[in-house]
Amino acid sequence: MNIELENLKLLPEIVKELSSIKKHLSSSNSKRWLNVSETALYLGYSKDYIHKLKDSQFIESIHFYKKSGKLLFDSYELDKWVTASHNKLDSKAIAKSVLKDLI
Repeated sequence: MNIELENLKLLPEIVKELSSIKKHLSSSNSKRWLNVSETALYLGYSKDYIHKLKDSQFIESIHFYKKSGKLLFDSYELDKWVTASHNKLDSKAIAKSVLKDLI
């Protein structure tokens, strides 16, 4: 690989830019655990709609946890839910149906 001399002069600037990008990525929304307000902002829904999803779509101990009276949502599981939501399946209804068949 041949690198022209004039391009070598750009290396310090490139390293500086990469460091800036790395710092920005590490500080931007890398939280795993989100409260209701943060979850609403993260998904672009209202807080009321987040509570409705909690009751109808989200599964406790997968999508959210109750800790010291607070709801904490797992951003990793929310990402999975968003990408899988194209099939519009009601996960709680499916779980109830499976449990009903087992009993």
